[in-house]
Amino acid sequence: MKRIVTLLLVMAAVAVNAQSIKLFYGETPMNNNDTVFVPVDGHSDQTDAFFGYQNLTDNAFEFRVKKEVIFHGEDADFSFCIGECYTGNLSIPISLAANEVVSSNDQMGLHTIYIGPEEPALVKYTFFRTDNESDAVSFYIGYSTGTGVKEADVMKVLRAFPNPAVSYVNIDFVAPDHDAFLVIKNLTGKEVYRASVSNVGRKQVSVSSFSPGVYLYGIEADGRMMCTKKLLVK
Repeated sequence: MKRIVTLLLVMAAVAVNAQSIKLFYGETPMNNNDTVFVPVDGHSDQTDAFFGYQNLTDNAFEFRVKKEVIFHGEDADFSFCIGECYTGNLSIPISLAANEVVSSNDQMGLHTIYIGPEEPALVKYTFFRTDNESDAVSFYIGYSTGTGVKEADVMKVLRAFPNPAVSYVNIDFVAPDHDAFLVIKNLTGKEVYRASVSNVGRKQVSVSSFSPGVYLYGIEADGRMMCTKKLLVK
């Protein structure tokens, strides 16, 4: 009986945490909190990206899209269209039929727009049900040229939060598009974390196994640290 109760609780938890919406970048399926790199070439007035989505349930519901600008350069402007176009951060409620698929080139597909300089920027978009805001799926768009990353850009963008960290830390970064790593070391110089990174994005790192204390984190490229900052783990 205990096993049956436990199984039912697990199934209920899965149902509660299940996502009703699947996102696509063009035709490519995305996972929750994926980062999409969109290059800015500086020769166009605006940089566009297009996304589709799918109702994974057998029921119709309404959802909204929320935009959150994480960081950006000067004079940068972000907007999005999904049926209507928005310069603000939140769409109106949108109806989605049972099992409906909306392609990236459909009028109701998500069209994101960036107008600004060739400087790093990161924007988060979240689709969430109006009847249950915890039923949501998000992704990030990282804007950058992808080449010639300056140390000043790395220093300006690189940040960790929460800081102090207890169980996890989010790290925003900009990095060259090849042979770059996010590295965390303790004060004795011992490396405790390393992950390949490129362009612009956000990385979530578990610090639950780290000993309490001060650490240094930064971007390594071509075998050298471009910059480092301090992270406190409690």
